[in-house]
Amino acid sequence: MGVQVSGNGQLNVEKALKLFAQLVNNKVFLLTFIRTLELQRSFSMRDRGNVASLVMTALQGRLEYATDVLKQLLSDLIEKNLESKNHPKLLLRSIMNEGNPQIKRPEK
Repeated sequence: MGVQVSGNGQLNVEKALKLFAQLVNNKVFLLTFIRTLELQRSFSMRDRGNVASLVMTALQGRLEYATDVLKQLLSDLIEKNLESKNHPKLLLRSIMNEGNPQIKRPEK
């Protein structure tokens, strides 16, 4: 483990990480966690990419579960887009930009 903590602190960190891993494996928690982060104005595209990378790394042994979570998030995004009556091409652009923060937006 890369965290340097002395004494009982190390045991506390390990216990906390195990508990957080259990929470990440709870679909309701994970979806709520992601949605809550996305609502934060200070949560940048870079932050989204970093969190997404960490979550996918944590779930690499449970790809079916990770896919189910991604499907739910994508479904929510599509529903939100339909409610706002945006053009379908804008939805695709939104998905591509959120999924890959390195994609540069076309200049107008």
